[in-house]
Amino acid sequence: MVDQLKRNKNKQEEIDRCLKLIQSRNPRDRSYAAKRLGELKARPELLMSLMDDPNGFVRSAAAEALGRSVELPAPEVVSCLLAAIDDPNNYVCAAAVNSLGLLQASQALEQIEECLDDQQPIVVQAAILAMARIDPERIKPRLVEFLHSDEYLIHLAATRACGWLCYQACDQDILQALKNFMATNEEQDLKLPKLYIEVLARLDMKAAIPILMEIAEKEVGLRGVAVEALVEMNAEEAASILSPLLSDPSNRLRRNLIEMMMQADYAPALPLVRPLLRDSAITVRETALAAVSKWNDLVSIDDVRNIAYNDPNPFVRPQAVITLTRLLGQDALPDLVDLADDLNLHVRRAVAQCLAEVDFLTPESRQALLNLAEDPDTAEFAQEALAAHDLSGIRPMPAPKPALRVPVPEDIMADSQPLLDLLETWQESLPDLQRRFDLETLSGVDQALSTLILYLRELNNRTH
Repeated sequence: MVDQLKRNKNKQEEIDRCLKLIQSRNPRDRSYAAKRLGELKARPELLMSLMDDPNGFVRSAAAEALGRSVELPAPEVVSCLLAAIDDPNNYVCAAAVNSLGLLQASQALEQIEECLDDQQPIVVQAAILAMARIDPERIKPRLVEFLHSDEYLIHLAATRACGWLCYQACDQDILQALKNFMATNEEQDLKLPKLYIEVLARLDMKAAIPILMEIAEKEVGLRGVAVEALVEMNAEEAASILSPLLSDPSNRLRRNLIEMMMQADYAPALPLVRPLLRDSAITVRETALAAVSKWNDLVSIDDVRNIAYNDPNPFVRPQAVITLTRLLGQDALPDLVDLADDLNLHVRRAVAQCLAEVDFLTPESRQALLNLAEDPDTAEFAQEALAAHDLSGIRPMPAPKPALRVPVPEDIMADSQPLLDLLETWQESLPDLQRRFDLETLSGVDQALSTLILYLRELNNRTH
């Protein structure tokens, strides 16, 4: 309640500032005030009064703001906007048409449709988008025509409308437009190709996958949006080709690529994904955690444990706790007990949830669970674990397993740490070799190294 009152007070203060700006002699001040009043949904009558302002930019800002200031029914606002369609300033006319579309003012449909044949591209653009909002079926028959317009704004609006309406009849035209754009090899505004790619993904046009893969490989300015489109289209065939881009500097691209690898269940990418557990980007570390969990990568346990205890982001640590439990199973109990008293509330809640996944509790983990159940901040999250375990029958941790017997020569077994260090260094360097070897080969080496590393780690743990 207090926060709401504070927000209302701040809103009113800003409205008061805008009311003063409306009186300014500077048209930029009046334009800004109109825009903010619309965003604040305040006093549409003030905005309608600004439609008589002598400055076209102010009238345009007011017309645009009216579309955001109210919701229908608002007959006086619609009437004001309809009148503005005849404004001598094309920007005012376009803003009025756009606002009528935002308001989905069906009573204005005939006047808006007339604007489709206006001589000014900016007005036609607004009319296309307004029609798409108000009556999609009525604009669809003309979208192909507008897609082939030489006017940039009209072509852009038609492409966007096809995406909004998921209009499959235009998919071939949009794909050809993308191919034509890429064939020119000129430095141009990337807004259009990005829109083409987004629309093709929304239309789920599988025929676009080859060119999207080519763009993701070669076009730096477009590769991010191309990868997002491929992920959205579940283009599994792209995973093996695009996996080298996991070292790209773009955080968003790396994250999307990991998601693609998981979607395709492309485990050979694991040597390239594993190092991303130490990535500087939060979202990349989170997605890498999901990947090593999906592929049950036991070699990653130390990195996952380090994230669970030490990651600087409070929301990544709980995910690492969950991943650690999924990788270790029952052997995660000592870590869960240690983390049950963590200062991070989200970590404690994750521990409570993970205790439901283990087969049985030890006396230490039982006490940790009971403590979590008594804490009001974690009690709700401990309920599943309480229901999963019979707290009257607690079992101790099993006796240590007998000494591991592996075919390791005695002279190596006596001092295996140097060998383990070399193998770990070799595995960590695999991403650097991707330019010289295909990923399937690197994945085979990675699996072999993982087997040896896990054996030697357990051997060292038993002998020290």
